[in-house]
Formats: sequence, structure tokens, C-alpha cells
Amino acid sequence: MSARNKSNRADEKHGTLRIIAAANFIFATIFLIFSLPFFWHQVQVLRLWPETDAQVLRSEVVNATPAGHENLYRAKLRVLYTVSGQPITADLTSFESTNYEATLQRTEQFPVGSRHRVRYDAANPAQARLGAGWNHAFFALPLMVLGMAVLFGCVGSVLLAVAKARG
Repeated sequence: MSARNKSNRADEKHGTLRIIAAANFIFATIFLIFSLPFFWHQVQVLRLWPETDAQVLRSEVVNATPAGHENLYRAKLRVLYTVSGQPITADLTSFESTNYEATLQRTEQFPVGSRHRVRYDAANPAQARLGAGWNHAFFALPLMVLGMAVLFGCVGSVLLAVAKARG
């Protein structure tokens, strides 16, 4: 093989690495853009939704398995709280998992009759959130999406550095 052919093959490899790196940067940007509205919504819940005490009326594990799929269990709660003197009853899902035991453990954190803080949407008081706070559990979805952005960004950076080092 001539030196010219080796040089062309090396250029092709470097070009391919740059294309793959660019694709990773595109995916990173898409995941970053998708994470922002999730973060924004969670922050708005914490900033704007009032907080009140709620009493657990029902706490149970329900099977929510779609037809033809793996078992999916939900920790379903019914809570009662008061907004402007009016009683509000809300049905909430506090946890979903394919693991029945983990879901059961979650429901045991909310025994019937227990009281917990909830945040509710003042425009729609029946919409409420348990466990809303500056914690990783409340921000889990936006953090996972942001994590994917970081992963794709890192992979793209490594590929681009390799392409530049060999080019």
C-alpha cells in the first residue's frame, strides 16, 4: 500500500471520528434542550405552588401493567387537604417500578391517616405533589435527561480530541 493510500485512509478515519463526534454533540444539545423545560417546571412548582398539610386516605400498590409488557406497579395514594377552606381530595402516584417490593416499601411510607406536606397548583388545587423539594428525587427526570446530555457531550469531546490528535 502506498503512502498516499495510507494517508487517505487516515483522513477518512479522522473524518468519520469528526462526524460521529458532531452527532454526539447534536444529541447532547437535544438532551440539554429537553432537560430545560423539566427543570423549569420543577423549579416553578417549588417557587409558586403553595404548601399545606395533607392526610393520607388511601395508600396501595396497584398493578398498572400495559398489555404484553413487564409488570409495572404503582404506589397510589389518595390525600385530603384544605385550600381556602374547601376540602380537596387528590389521587397521586408517588412511585412506579417493576419491583413489587420496592413499590410496597414506598406505600408503607404513607400509611392511612398519616400527614404529609404537599404542594398544590393554586390554579388547579386538585393537582398536588408529594415530596416536592430541592432534592434529587424531585429532580430525578430532569437530572437523568441532563445526564444524557453530559454523556453525549463527553463522548463527542473524546472523539474530537482523538481525531485532532491523530490528524
